This record gives sequence, C-alpha cells and structure tokens, in this order.
Amino acid sequence: MPTTRKKSRSPAPSPSPPPSSCVSLTLRFTRPASRSEITAVGISPSSALAYAIFPGAQTDQPWIDTFDLVTQRGYSKIIGPVASFSPSLHSPPLRVGKPSASALALASSSSALPFPRIATLSSTASLMVRDFSTGKTVLELKEVFAPIAWSPDGRAIAAAEPRHRIGLWDARTGTRIGRVPGHIDAVTHVAFAPDSALVTLSRDGTLRVTDPRTSKTLYKLEMETSKNPRALAVSPDGKTIVSVWGSVVHIWMPQHGQLTSYSLSSTRPCEGWPLSISPDCRYIASWTEEGFDIMDVASGAVVCTQDGGPLVTSADFSSDGRTLVLGRISGDVEIWDLADKRAKN
Repeated sequence: MPTTRKKSRSPAPSPSPPPSSCVSLTLRFTRPASRSEITAVGISPSSALAYAIFPGAQTDQPWIDTFDLVTQRGYSKIIGPVASFSPSLHSPPLRVGKPSASALALASSSSALPFPRIATLSSTASLMVRDFSTGKTVLELKEVFAPIAWSPDGRAIAAAEPRHRIGLWDARTGTRIGRVPGHIDAVTHVAFAPDSALVTLSRDGTLRVTDPRTSKTLYKLEMETSKNPRALAVSPDGKTIVSVWGSVVHIWMPQHGQLTSYSLSSTRPCEGWPLSISPDCRYIASWTEEGFDIMDVASGAVVCTQDGGPLVTSADFSSDGRTLVLGRISGDVEIWDLADKRAKN
C-alpha cells in the first residue's frame, strides 16, 4: 500500500544554522549568449558541457546555446524551449570544479571529451534525442511535453504526456517501458531516484514517488496549503527528497516517514525566489532584488550572497554542487565556483 502523509504545521528549522560566510563564490567567466533574457540553464551530469536557452527573433522559436565549462568554447545552437543532457554511457563523470592546467590540456582535444546525448523539445510537442558530437537525431517521441528527465544510467527518458501523466521510454529504441498516471493536474517537475522510481511534483498539490513499470504509487505527500511547485531534487542515495512549494521548503524522507518543513520568510534575512536545488540536496540558489544568494537546505540559512548585476532569471548546479551556472535578463551567462569552507581538506 502506498504511504500517504499530509503536510502538517511546519516545524522550526535548525536552531544552529551555518554562518553566512561559510560558502564562497568565485566568478569563473561570463558568456554573452544573447541579446535577450536567458530563460533556462543546465549542466551536463557527466561532462564539461552546459546550455543556456533564450528567445529567438520569433517568440515561438527559442534557441539553445551550448558551450564548454572549461575552455569556454561554443558549440552549435539548437532550436527548442527545453533541453536536458544525458549522463554519459561510456565515460566516468568529469569533475566540473575550477579547471586546472591538466584539465585545460585534456579539454584542448575534442576527442577527449565524453560527449553525451541531448534531449530537446520542439514547439510541435516532439522530443528529439541527438548525439551531441555529431548532431544526429537518434530518437524522436511524439506528443510529449516538459518536464523531461534522464535516468541515472542514461538508458531511459521520462517526459510529460497528455492527461497529466508522465511517460517513460527506452532512450535507444523509443519503446515505452513505464508510466506515472496518478496526477489530476499538470506535472511540473520530474526526477529519477537511484532505484529508477520517478519522483513528480504536480499542481494538484501532491508529490509522488512511483514505480513507473507497474504504475503504482510507492509514497505520496499532500500539500494542504500551497499548490505552486517551484523546485525538486532527489539526493544521490535516494533517501531524501527536497521540494519547494511557494515559499515553503519540504525535506522528506519517505522510507522513514520523516518530514521537515520551513517557510523561507522565517529563515531568510530578505525576500528570495528559489531557482534551483543542487543535486546533492545541500544548497538552494535564489534570485533576490539585489542579486542572488545560496541557502543551506537543512537549515534554510543564507550561506552566501552576491549583489549586483542585471536580474538573475535562471540557475543550475553541477552534479557535485561545486559549480553554479546563472542566466541573467541581459542575456549573459555566468559560471561560478562554490567552495564550502566547512569542508575538510
């Protein structure tokens, strides 16, 4: 039987939040990507690639600008409003931290880069999977929509489909291998757990963990107040799910029946709007009226602030949480390196 738990009154956050100076930010480089607002950014989980999405000359024709995080090299632009890099099937993950001399030397040879595949959505509700190194389309799925997500091994891809469902397909053959049918309103976020369960947020006010191959709900969390899902992340071990609904953060451990919640207004010194949760579930990046900041997920405390610059419109963390890509309303993309001073050498 699925475990259902309604959201209760939010308990107080940790009484001893980390100091506001425990995380430092260093700007690696700024990339002028367009003359218009950056609407989304993303980082490959297993290579030194990133993307930025911005509107084209025609409002219904967004462009995806892809580039290298180490060499700053730009690659060909792709038409589409949504993109997602696959994990690499053949190469170990590359460290996406501050580049060293050896990393720069390695990246100077294109043959040394483990190019992934990239999935994009078109305005005609088609999902295209391309080999990034050649640009060749290897798979096309019809009648699918955002959100989309790759499985941790890169062998399956999930995407929204009609009737508020999430479909699951084999990323090589296009064969349907599963479905999440339980929502009654639009699904806004989807992510894989390590055991291949799908975690979904929906405007119906529920967070579901589903076995897509049987379509059975394993766990469900109901929201009694806000039904405005804004961000989602699943910890690498699959035990913790962090989600943001309106101005409330939920840290849920469904297998243990534990839920911790807090309001951003009770932990932040100033108003902030969450943009992204790091894949390791440690940080939340938020834009503010002054710039942007980084929050500690466990306590809700702001651990780093960066003021100035045009409005921040999008953000994404690398898989190790040490790199942050930002998009701004000016069309610039910024790459920041994060260093946690609490980490032991």
